[in-house]
Amino acid sequence: MISIYTFTLGRDYYLKNLIRSIETLGGHSDYEHHICFQGVEPSKEMKFYLEHKSKIKVHIWEENIGIAEGMNRIIPQLKGDIIIKMDDDCIIKSGQFLKHIEEVSKVFPNAVFSPYPVGLIGNPGGPRGHAHTVKYSEEMDTYYTLRMVNHVGGFARVAPAHVVKDWKFEPDLMEGQSGNEDGQHSQKCLMKNVPMAYLENAIIVEHQESTLGQHERYGEDYFNGRF
Repeated sequence: MISIYTFTLGRDYYLKNLIRSIETLGGHSDYEHHICFQGVEPSKEMKFYLEHKSKIKVHIWEENIGIAEGMNRIIPQLKGDIIIKMDDDCIIKSGQFLKHIEEVSKVFPNAVFSPYPVGLIGNPGGPRGHAHTVKYSEEMDTYYTLRMVNHVGGFARVAPAHVVKDWKFEPDLMEGQSGNEDGQHSQKCLMKNVPMAYLENAIIVEHQESTLGQHERYGEDYFNGRF
């Protein structure tokens, strides 16, 4: 089974689109999706929407404890053999998404990987010249091309449960800060000799909107931490 977890501050528009994309493009793989509301109550409309989703488990935390501490809290509760962190503004754009993830995890069983690209325009996954590796899945008849890197971000990150289930992350220094969990996660991979890669084919995710678009939709107050 696959476990997906998502932290959200209550952005209903993005969150619904993410859920719909998993339902329509995820394929027929068995999965659970844990959605963690940090420091906010879901709206009435969202509560009604989520309570009819059998694969979704809702967590409502009174405080915004940040991404790192949130991972410490939620990951031990996940039941899947494969764990995917997906941001609430992520959206799937390719079919059989979860099946491809299962197959990559079979042919490259200890790797942490992420769809490529995931909006990394200025720094596409590490220095030039990083090695590539190709892994073949007979079931999907696909040669998965992976670019080996020293850092994988958390926008849509896939990890084997047996690798990360017992990891603990240092809480963020500032309330609600989310900037250091990517670095911590990647450093642990390096220390434990866990390979990291961006998958360059087969699965596609996108940010639903640019940063400027998010500012227009939710306003400056949201991004200044007032909500």
